[in-house]
Formats: sequence, structure tokens, C-alpha cells
Amino acid sequence: MHVLSNEDIDQLLTMPECIGVLEEMYRDYAVGQALLVPRIDNLSPSTEEGAYYGFKQMGGAWPRRRVQALRINSDIITHPVIAGKPRRVKEPKANGRWVGLVFLFSSETGALLAIFPDGAMQRLRVGAANGIALNHLARANARTLALIGSGWQAGGQVMAALAVRPFSDIRVFSPRSASRDAFIAEAKLRHPTVNFHNIDNAEECVNGADVIMSATSSMVRVLEPAWLKPGVHVSCIKAQEVDQEVIDGCDRVVMHVTAQPKHYDNIMEGTPNIYAGPKNGWWSKLGDKFADYPDLAQVVAGRAIGRTSPDDITCFVNNVGIGLQFAAAGALVLDKARAAGLGHELPDDWFSETVHP
Repeated sequence: MHVLSNEDIDQLLTMPECIGVLEEMYRDYAVGQALLVPRIDNLSPSTEEGAYYGFKQMGGAWPRRRVQALRINSDIITHPVIAGKPRRVKEPKANGRWVGLVFLFSSETGALLAIFPDGAMQRLRVGAANGIALNHLARANARTLALIGSGWQAGGQVMAALAVRPFSDIRVFSPRSASRDAFIAEAKLRHPTVNFHNIDNAEECVNGADVIMSATSSMVRVLEPAWLKPGVHVSCIKAQEVDQEVIDGCDRVVMHVTAQPKHYDNIMEGTPNIYAGPKNGWWSKLGDKFADYPDLAQVVAGRAIGRTSPDDITCFVNNVGIGLQFAAAGALVLDKARAAGLGHELPDDWFSETVHP
């Protein structure tokens, strides 16, 4: 059984590689040759003041690579208000660290093949999904990107965007100037040929941009209907960053997954501190109409139309993450780790048993 670290994954998996293997997986999913395990969040009380406990689980089977993935997170969650917007923040309470793990199993033998933290791969797989959508939905001549957000996931969005379009200018807005400063300083080191612009006003940031991407922890809308101009492509990394008004203003809308519009919250009665905003967002009010939107797999497989005109306003909603992404990227990383001699081998006997389960 192979154990890898985030540092190993950073060495082994590039954004173009992640995009490539996810596209392969999405094509299989579109024709019923991959199976996702829906995301469920178990929410219960925490002894931490102002917080609650969240246990997230998702998974997926990809027979082509003979793997099944299970991704779990054990989190202490708070909802601070930052710049007037409620956020979802995971607190690093496990000795100053977070707990997120991916388990990769063999669908041939049932054996546990690998365990690795979800952090580095999480950023790559979220970015890759949005990058794949951008490649299908944004204009071919898109050169100016407006980014709303300056956190961990925002960096993944930049990597993915640059993997599919040669953006020359990237404008960055977020409410906190210190966060923008740090983000742009790091981004310039990673992408020295791109012009990064530090913008302290959202409308100025998006004005005239070819693509607008949001990557925030906000629990309410951050993309505005007024920003929807002919030819623009917009995207988000969570359903709360948009609403029905934004979606209705677009000519082409693609969801990440329509089989599960949003993750399911399994909440213990009486759990305090859970976000007091609307429990049912725009995605739950659509009912069966949600399936009228194509999903990313259908677009990748050529079963749904993307952009049809330079003037189309296109939108990609990364409404929920799927464990299939970890199955696909995990299988690739494990192969590369074995070839490169990275990671640590632990005895298989530690993760199997002689007693019939």
C-alpha cells in the first residue's frame, strides 16, 4: 500500500496532466462507464466555540483504470462575515493542520492501493474542471481574465486558465488587500510572462474582461448579472457564488454534475452555528428542470453544445465536486509515483484482514 504526501503530488501531477486525465474520465462518465458516489456532509456539534463539526465523504469508480476512490474530510467549520459576506471557513484545529484524505482501492482485488492527503490534488482537480469548461465555452481569442478571489483555490483557477488559453492579462480582486498582495506576488513567480493587476474594485476588475472566474468561500452571490456582456465567459467553484438571476442572463449554461445538483447535508438536530442563510438555494428550486442543463461530461463527450457564437454569454457552474475526479487523478499519480520511486510503501497486511467482514 502506497502513501503519498501533498509534496509528492505537487511533483507528480501538473495541471495539463490533470486536465487530460479528467477529460478521459468525463468521456467515460458521459456514456455510463464511470460511477460517482454522491457527496454527503454529516454535520454535528463541536466543542469549539462558534463552530460545528463536518464530515464530508464522496467517491467514484472508474473501471477503465480499475480503481475506486473515497475522499473524506474531517473539519471544524465556522461562518465568519468577511467584507459583508458570510464565508465557509475550515479551521486548522488538528494541531494547526487540516484533515482530508483520499483512499484509492483496486476494483480487481478490493485491496487498498494508496492513501494520500486531498489538498494538492483538490486544488488541481477543481481548477481542471473549470479549465476544461473554459476551453469549451470561452472564445478562442480570450486574452483578459478577471479573477474574483485570492485564496488557495484561486491559484488553481489561474493555472487551469493558462493551461487552455494564452491569457496576457489577469486582474485580481478580493476584499482584503493583504490577501491580494500575497496572491499576486506568488502568481508572478509561478507565471512570469503574465501581467497581473491588483484591483481593489470588483466592477473595475471585470470591466471588459473576456473571462470572469470566481474562486471564493462566499455563501452568497459574488458574480453579478450586470457583468454579463456579449461574448464573456463566467465560472464559479461553488453554487452559492451565482444565483438564478445570473444563470438566466447567460445564453449557454453548463453544470459540473446534474445527477447531484448540490451535496446533501445530513444535520444532527440541534447542531448550533450552522449558517443561518437560506437552506435551499436556487438549485433546489429548479426541481426536475435542473437536468435541462447539460453537464460537463456531456460537453466533453460532444453530446451537448458549448459556445456557438462569439457573442454568446457562457457560464460554467461547478455546483458540486465528485469523487470520480480523485479516482482519475489518483490512478495517474499512483502510476507516476511507482515509476519515480516517490512515496512510502506500507505492508498490505495492515489494511486487510483474515476475518470475513
